[in-house]
Amino acid sequence: MTESNLAVPGAAGRLCLTVPADRVPCFFPLLQKGFVLGVPVGCPIRVLLRDGLGLTDEYIETRLQTVFLDGKPVDDIDGAFIRDGETLALAPAMPGLMGAMLRRGGFYAPMRSGITHRDDDNAAPRWIGEGRITMKLFGMALRELGPKLLERGIEVGAGDLSEVIRELPGDCREGLGDLEGLEGQARVTLRVTIAQEGKGTRD
Repeated sequence: MTESNLAVPGAAGRLCLTVPADRVPCFFPLLQKGFVLGVPVGCPIRVLLRDGLGLTDEYIETRLQTVFLDGKPVDDIDGAFIRDGETLALAPAMPGLMGAMLRRGGFYAPMRSGITHRDDDNAAPRWIGEGRITMKLFGMALRELGPKLLERGIEVGAGDLSEVIRELPGDCREGLGDLEGLEGQARVTLRVTIAQEGKGTRD
């Protein structure tokens, strides 16, 4: 099934795709490069992950051991506040010494204290509301969180999306035409759902 709303050049378009489960990873490059989400802002990162994305504290503690906020590693996700327009990157524990140094709250964290994210208590947001952030996923976070976020809907650059779609098999591109409408957009809201067994990719 393909649903599109891509007729107005320069405006925010919308594209909904239903693809086989084994095609979902085709969209992972978009999640690595960065995508925009509407989420609660003005709150600690843990609150965003738990209340905004529906993750459990157990998952956050055991699976998301590397967190970057605007390019700086975060140790205290309860004391680091997310603000509108910031970039949040999530990954599991990465291998090697570098991975150990970047792991939040790890033994080697003091070695990179100069680049660690720190929130000034006086600068902490005084309100919690809806905002927009750029999110990036790496490692197993792609496979574990990516499909749900794609189904929820993400905003990406139209040019980046066009490149990904051109690499999809023909059955997944069916109904998209020549992508001229997509290329006329600056940003596109993309939703990708997994086709049920026994059903095609287009209704």
